[in-house]
Amino acid sequence: MASVRIREAEEGDCGDILRMIRELADYENLLDQVKISEEALRADGFGDNPFFHCVVAEILPPHSEPQEPRVVGYGLYYFIYSTWKGRSVYLEDVYVMPEYRSGA
Repeated sequence: MASVRIREAEEGDCGDILRMIRELADYENLLDQVKISEEALRADGFGDNPFFHCVVAEILPPHSEPQEPRVVGYGLYYFIYSTWKGRSVYLEDVYVMPEYRSGA
């Protein structure tokens, strides 16, 4: 049985993150509004002063299988500051590919 690992996103995950951003937008019938590129995700999320942070969920195949882990979800967040409430974290998206969701 495969297991799931949640980890901080890395620059190399930007292609998978963009793919899932598009999947979510397509589900919302807003695919035409996605203007972000893989290059912009890299520049904005993985430089010295990132505009956002991201975690990814990946499926780890059983040790007996030679497959690589597969990124199947992401959570994108950033820090904000409210003059009334102080520090906050804004969770922009949480997405898991439909075939990896469970109703249980």
